[in-house]
This record gives sequence, C-alpha cells and structure tokens, in this order.
Amino acid sequence: KTYVEVTMKKLIHDIHKGKDLSSNLKKYRDMAVPVYNEYASLELTFSAYTMVQEIVEEKAELAGQEKEVVNTILDSLRAMSEETVDYERLIPVMQRLRQEITAKMDLFTAYTDRLIVYEYVMNRMELKFKPEKELNSQLASVDEEQFLKNLLIWMFSDKDQSVVRDKMRLVISQVPARMTKSKLFEKIGEALSLYKGGDRSSLDDFVYMIRTSAMLYEPAYQEGEYPQVETALRELEKTDFTTIGETRYDELVEILEESARYIHEITDFYYSLQKVVNGMYALCLSMPYGANDSRLIRACQSIWRCLAGKEYMDEMLVPLEGRIETYVEKTSYFESVFFEAKSSYQKEIAENEMTGFFEDFALVANLLSDSLFIDLDKVQKEEKADAAYVQKCTEELLDELSARMNEVTRPVKRAMTGQILEKLPMLIQSTEEVEDYIRVNLLGCQDKAEKLIVMSMLSDLMRE
Repeated sequence: KTYVEVTMKKLIHDIHKGKDLSSNLKKYRDMAVPVYNEYASLELTFSAYTMVQEIVEEKAELAGQEKEVVNTILDSLRAMSEETVDYERLIPVMQRLRQEITAKMDLFTAYTDRLIVYEYVMNRMELKFKPEKELNSQLASVDEEQFLKNLLIWMFSDKDQSVVRDKMRLVISQVPARMTKSKLFEKIGEALSLYKGGDRSSLDDFVYMIRTSAMLYEPAYQEGEYPQVETALRELEKTDFTTIGETRYDELVEILEESARYIHEITDFYYSLQKVVNGMYALCLSMPYGANDSRLIRACQSIWRCLAGKEYMDEMLVPLEGRIETYVEKTSYFESVFFEAKSSYQKEIAENEMTGFFEDFALVANLLSDSLFIDLDKVQKEEKADAAYVQKCTEELLDELSARMNEVTRPVKRAMTGQILEKLPMLIQSTEEVEDYIRVNLLGCQDKAEKLIVMSMLSDLMRE
C-alpha cells in the first residue's frame, strides 16, 4: 500500500471514531477534492467520447431529432475545456439539462410499460389461430407433472433467497392471472403497508412503479413529439383483442415490435446524454474547491475540446486506459464515511465552515454513481411515511386502478394484473402455495392456446 492509501485509511478510521474532527474533516476535504476532480474528469472523458461517437455514427438521425439538447451538451463541453471556466454559470445549465433528459426518460418509461402490457396480451394469443387438433396434439406431448416438478426445482434451488423471490414473482406474473379485483387490491394494500414508517420517497417510487405497470401514469409530453409511438399506442388501445383475426394480429405484432425497437434505441441514446451531463455537473460542483490543474485534468480538457467539435479517434483515450479503477477504489473509501459524517457531525462541519462542501459533494457522489437518474432533491430532503400518508396513497392508487380496469377489455385487465403481481413483494410464501397457484391457474387453464404458450415461455426461462 502507498503512503497516501495508508494516510487516507487512517484518516477515515479517525473520522468514523469522531477523533480530532476539526483537523481531520479539513484533511478529508483536502484529500477528497483532487480525487473527485480527476475521477469526474475521467468519467466525463469516456462518456463524452461514447456519446460523440454515437451521434456521429449509428445515431446521427436521432441526434438530428434531438439536436437542441445535443448542441447544449456540446457547447457546455467546449466551455468546460477552456482554461478559465465559469462553473457557477454552467450549474443552472446542467440542472436544466438533467430535468429535460429525466422528463424524456419518464415519458419513454411510460411508453415502454404500456408496450409491455400489450406484448403480454399478444404473447398469449400467439397460438390462438392454430387448429384445435394441433393444440391437442402439442398438449398431449407434455408431461405436466414433470413440467411442474422442473419449474419448482428451478425456482427454489438457488441458495440466495432474493433470487428465489425474483424467480417466484416472475413465474407468478406469467401464469394466467385468475384473480378477482378485490383479491388483487388486498395484495396491493398489504404491499403498501410495508412502507409505513419508512422513507416517503421509497413508497412514492413503489406507487409510481405500480402506476406505470398498470398504464395509469400520464407523463407530460407534447402531442406529435414521437408520432410513431403515439400512433402505435392509439392502435393498440382501441383494439378489442377478444375479436381480432389472424391478419390483424400479425399487423399489431409488427407495430409493437417496431415501436419497441425505436424506444430501445432512443432510451439508449438518452442514457448516453445523461452520463455526460452528470459528469459535467459533478465537475461544476467539485472543481471550485481547488486542486483542478493536474496534468490528467489538462489532458482530459484537450480531449473535451476535440469532442465538442465532434472530432475523435481511438488514440485519444489510450493514455487514460486502466486509470479509472484506482479512482473508483479511492472514492469508495471516501464514501464509506462521507454520509455518516454529514449526518452525525453537522455541528462540527458548520463550525469549520464545511457545510457547503458536504452538501455539494453529496451531490457529486450521487452524480457519479450508477443511478444516472437519481432525484437529487430527494437526496437532500427526506420525510417519513406515516400511517395517514400510506392510507392516502393506497386509496388514491386503488381508486385510479379500479377506474382503469373498468375501461379495458378482459385480456388487457389480466395483463395489467400480471404486471402488477411481478412488482409486489412475494406474498405467497411456501412451496406448497406456489405449487397450488401454478396447478390451478396454469395446468387448470381451459384456454389451450394460452396454456401452451405460457408453458413454452416458462420452459424458455428455465433454459436461460
């Protein structure tokens, strides 16, 4: 271990123990700032390179459609490459960009969840147009008891209980949902009650997940912004899946697949943009604290200048390869005590005029984390979910869900139920309960086409 690593570990240990905080908190800041500046510079360089390569090569058309946000990012990258940078002026630009990109991803998530519901419906119709004789022959060739035995072994054989729960949820969401509305609502109510006394944001996130899965969530959007997806969803929404013929089914499959491809592509594109914005925003917060003129940062700035003009070549990154891992390790050391110190030593932090540093670097740590779309406001302010708040959320969600279920046809209602069940905590606990559920709802399914296709899908899952 290097002298710096030993010093850093001792410093973190002393802060954890609350030793000599006035001196140690300042040392912590002085050691953390250059590490985060260089780490964020490397992260930004690699993500900006990927983004520019994409917008010039395979995603040029998308970049043209979304040129306003792309141009703002490139202009900001150019500003970041200058010798003197006005970070304060760039911060509101980064905040606005993050809001815009997050709103877009919100819209794409809502689109995706709606397409998933219709895919669920249409998957189950795949064999609907096969002759009865063919379906009977295929069913006769399946040993149902052996299938069920294999499925239970696959679900319960993993030692990691979280993996077992995920598999159970996945299987139960795929099995034909023969559940009354009141039973489903009871399960949702039980799931929401688990959040009592926890963070409001966790409950809000869970409610949001249920709402998007059930096609309740209506994100803000401008009509005609993504016409191909809007048109596809209108077509699917007005379809009565209980009466369509094979030709119409094939047309809808094509519409669904094209929309899914487009959403995947644009979502991937916006992920790249957000990674760059997060890197620039992190640097705008960390650089003013100093130690920002290292050789590494200057090398990164010269690359940003080229990238801002859409100039790039592989050789640019060669000197930087393999360097980021060291910084990942160092920042993980710093973060092992950062949030604990921020909440436990507020008085000492304020006395040493370091409140601003801790507020800013809490944002920096989150901006450089894997959670690209983390809500930075929630990170700053957290409230608890009391019984009244949980009840209010439950009543609003169930009222909304009830109204929606009354509007849709039976196949869509069952698809919504399946998607919701996958998101709920595992409320079926024992192997026997799971076995009974599958035996009754899948093996006892009277719709031969649906039964066959679900058994085939579950067999594919087990093989994967």
